[in-house]
Amino acid sequence: LLALSRIFFWSNVRVEGHSMDPTLADGEILFVVKHLPIDRFDIVVAHEEDGNKDIVKRVIGMPGDTVEVKNGVLYINGKEVEQPFINTNNDKKTVFIDDFTLKELTGEDKVPEGKYFVMGDNRGVSKDSRMIGFIDKSAIEGKAVFTVWPLNRIGGLKDYSYLYQ
Repeated sequence: LLALSRIFFWSNVRVEGHSMDPTLADGEILFVVKHLPIDRFDIVVAHEEDGNKDIVKRVIGMPGDTVEVKNGVLYINGKEVEQPFINTNNDKKTVFIDDFTLKELTGEDKVPEGKYFVMGDNRGVSKDSRMIGFIDKSAIEGKAVFTVWPLNRIGGLKDYSYLYQ
C-alpha cells in the first residue's frame, strides 16, 4: 500500500544546487505531493525537458499572466510584487537581476495555457524559465510541501500566496 501511494500520490526529492537558496539548501530532501493544484509562488518539482533530472523552482507566472522585471522589481500583470523569499546579499538588499519581459525571453506576451513561468529564489545562479522557457503542466511532478531532511530544517514550506491577491 505504501509503495502504491508513493507511485500515485507523493514522492521525495533531493534539492541539488543553490538555485533555491535561502529557502531550500543543497541536499535538503522534500516531500512532494502529486495532483495538488498549483498556485502562484508554490515550489514545484518538474522534469527538465531533456528528461535527465528534476528541477525545483518557484512558480512566478500562471497561465494568462504577464511577467516582467523592471529596475530589479517583479511585476505580474502590471502589479508590483514583493519577493521576501529571494536571496539577499550582505547588505540585505535583493540581488539585482537583469530586466526582462516575457516577450523578450519567450516571444510570448503572456504565459500560455497549460504552462508556467518558474524562477529559483537565488536568481543570480538559477537556471529557470528565463533560460529554459515555460514549464509544461505535464512536466510538473508535484508541489513541494514539507522539508524532511536535515532534521534541523524539518517543517512545512511557507505559503506566499498572500503576496499577490
